[in-house]
Amino acid sequence: MVLFINFEKNIKKMNVKLISLRILSVMLGLFFIFSAYVKLFPIEILEISIVETGLVGWTLAPIFARLLLASEFALGVFLIMNIKPKLVNIFVMLSLLVFSIYLSIILIFQGNSVNCNCFGLFMIMNPFESILKNILMIALSVLLYFKNTAVDYKKDWLVIGVGAVLVSSIPFIINPPVFDKSKFGYEIEEPYLMDLSVVYDDVEVQQPKIDLREGKHLIGFYSYNCQHCIVVAYSLQLISKRNPDLSFYFFINGDEEDIKEFHNLTKSEHVPHSILLAQPFVMLAGNRFPAVFLVEDSYVQERIHPAAVDEKMILEWFER
Repeated sequence: MVLFINFEKNIKKMNVKLISLRILSVMLGLFFIFSAYVKLFPIEILEISIVETGLVGWTLAPIFARLLLASEFALGVFLIMNIKPKLVNIFVMLSLLVFSIYLSIILIFQGNSVNCNCFGLFMIMNPFESILKNILMIALSVLLYFKNTAVDYKKDWLVIGVGAVLVSSIPFIINPPVFDKSKFGYEIEEPYLMDLSVVYDDVEVQQPKIDLREGKHLIGFYSYNCQHCIVVAYSLQLISKRNPDLSFYFFINGDEEDIKEFHNLTKSEHVPHSILLAQPFVMLAGNRFPAVFLVEDSYVQERIHPAAVDEKMILEWFER
């Protein structure tokens, strides 16, 4: 009788331990799925981050971004299914290690004030916070690697193969890449005057240190809390950084604290900029934001659509 009671207690302890490990695996899987989903909108933030690494250009970035999210979705689903836990957790640990190395590089060269983009614009985290988060997740993955047991699936490799294909298609279906951006654009029949006197003649306006009324300039107008403004400014700051000889100038609507947050999200502090508020902002930018113009000698030659930022086109315009 005593032996039976002890055996029953041991079984209960084993079940509690097993259930706890399964719950932990499910929670980790849900975290991966959540992380992938929130980066889908706007996925352009991830695309620009990939271009920023220099590994691929603008053309391939949409594919790489979605493949990266596909891998997150797949790892999340397989963690929840608890299929081949040792193999899955090896991939989890390797992916987290690679991301942590990347975040360490950002921390060293860009500081700790920028958004690591681990959760897109849904949740702002700096690189150090994200590295700590990855260390915790790696520790949990190590625990699952050694202690967790697999759920038996008939033809488990077939389940993994089919599951990987189906799950990996999610980013491409929910937010498909757009390669032909010719449908996006603003038609300007002929150049028109951008009256920048509102900037230079008003003593209450923070004046640019360069004269935007002469020569060629890319001039952008952004509201600090506009999602599309953040995406476009992030993209253009990268083009500016890669082409420092070109004149880029940003006017941002917001106070000093707002501008600081805007720079953290877009990494655009290196681009010359001014705060521009209320009526002067609307007079120059219009009522659609972001507003990005290619201006020559105070005349607007082109207006760039937020969905059609093209580095090649911008460079060709400056070279004309």
